[in-house]
Amino acid sequence: MAFRVASGVACALLMGAVVWAQQSSGPGPSPRSAVAATPDAAHDTLIDVYCATCHNRTAKSGDVTLEGFRIGSPLMSAELLEKMIRKLRAGQMPPAGAERPDAPALASLVDALEQRADAIGARANDPGWRPFQRLNRAEYAQVIRDLLALDIDPSTILPPDTVSGGFDNIADIQTVSPTLITTYLRGAATVSRAAVGLPGTDTPSRRKIFLCTPATAEDGCAARILQRLTRVAFRGTETGEDLADARRFFEQGRTRGGFDEGIRLALQSILVSPKFFLRLETVSPTGEINDLALASRLSFFLWGTVPDDALIAAAREGALHTPAQLATEARRMLADRRAESLSTRFAGQWLRLQDLGKNVVDPTLFPAFSPALAADMRRETQLVVADLIRRDGDVMELVTGNRSFINARLAAHYGIPNIRGDEFRAVAMPEERRGLLGQGSILTLTSLSTRSSPVLRGKWVLDVLLGTPPPPPPPNVPALDDSVQPSKNGAPLSTRQRVEAHRANPSCSSCHRVIDPPGMTLENFDATGGGAPSTTASPSTRPRSSTTAAAWMAPPACAPRSSGIRTWCCVNSRSR
Repeated sequence: MAFRVASGVACALLMGAVVWAQQSSGPGPSPRSAVAATPDAAHDTLIDVYCATCHNRTAKSGDVTLEGFRIGSPLMSAELLEKMIRKLRAGQMPPAGAERPDAPALASLVDALEQRADAIGARANDPGWRPFQRLNRAEYAQVIRDLLALDIDPSTILPPDTVSGGFDNIADIQTVSPTLITTYLRGAATVSRAAVGLPGTDTPSRRKIFLCTPATAEDGCAARILQRLTRVAFRGTETGEDLADARRFFEQGRTRGGFDEGIRLALQSILVSPKFFLRLETVSPTGEINDLALASRLSFFLWGTVPDDALIAAAREGALHTPAQLATEARRMLADRRAESLSTRFAGQWLRLQDLGKNVVDPTLFPAFSPALAADMRRETQLVVADLIRRDGDVMELVTGNRSFINARLAAHYGIPNIRGDEFRAVAMPEERRGLLGQGSILTLTSLSTRSSPVLRGKWVLDVLLGTPPPPPPPNVPALDDSVQPSKNGAPLSTRQRVEAHRANPSCSSCHRVIDPPGMTLENFDATGGGAPSTTASPSTRPRSSTTAAAWMAPPACAPRSSGIRTWCCVNSRSR
């Protein structure tokens, strides 16, 4: 479900591009229609007519066999259904040049496949197993900030996080080794010393930790401090035994160095506990997690940190047990400033904004580009997503919306007049700048250092927006710059001309006929998201075409069934 909503963000992007590919590759839709006695039979016939001719036991195109496909079969695989849904939603099947059913028939088929997949999922009693998660660098730093009001550089404590699919918090690849545990142990000592500091000093972290000042009742004050630390650090799962353990370390430290040292040593013991740096969950025999574990999942997804007192209280009262209760709490959290983590962390990694720094733009070709401009580009995208969440806007605005946030430096790069100062402000963008695909961040991270790249941009659309990444290139296939010369008969070739020449290679055409159309549509923009180059090495200043992302849009036959951005967030919170 989470994928379908995310793919709905941009599934219509390829509609116009597919039309472009069809016009250059072969005939359009076939007038033939599938007619059968029942809806399921009609859909089965449609699969037989338009899909099984290639996806059969002999050809096995794409390693998928649809010969004899019956949507109502009790042996139907949800995995196969999801794969079909992705390809159909993205407009990738039937492929360009092949016979295609009309749009209403395709939309009806996708709806039927989704309903069947949902029905299979509803009957599944075993949700599967997943390993526990641990705090990654960003989460560790944010939790320490919330727990202790202390800012730290997590790179000095923890090793780099492993990234999978653009995300750094995927449990399947978060291995825990003795060396990693040692870094958490050392980090606990470093953080506890920095947080407690020197007795008598007045720092934000000391004010956060020392809720009381011991006079004659040291034990009562210590108990109050340790109760808060364990509750927040262990995310509401603290027990009497946890408090007793912290108390023993407090006694040891107090004997050695007084009250403050006792609190510091107790804090260190809390930070080295697996209940702190591992997100452990209790699972029932039926595979259900309890409300406290659900609260932790919700909080780390929406806020990137631990649950607050209100969320912990709701979980302890069993107030997250139903979808309606969970949605109510999620809406409260989305209205909180901490929900900005959705734009800086989740959306940032989903959109691959971390790759913006990997494109080292050639300063001789693009002298106006700078690290400050790149930072502005990244901030623009973050602010657009944060604003959409705050307004609970339609998720499709990420493709078609003209509302953005820019400052003077970014406005100058875009050629937008009358914007002054470093502060970002809401503006109505011109037609060619609608949606994410008109933003400098996306256009730059999908370029090469010297030129735009329709291949990288098309791949980004397929992979990031549609969730249907193209297959890797065959071995020994040369890259574009190696296979096609930048000029012919002394005249420079445009990137479009070079890509078309590259695609003439039969080994390349099958993938590039899917990748190239959306990427070609973005050739209005150069390698830094400014005006498009007229050749591969001569940037101009303004787009040459009026083609925009919005111009690709058609009636959303493949739009998500629920397109509210907050619904999208709530759906994702249950799956991450």
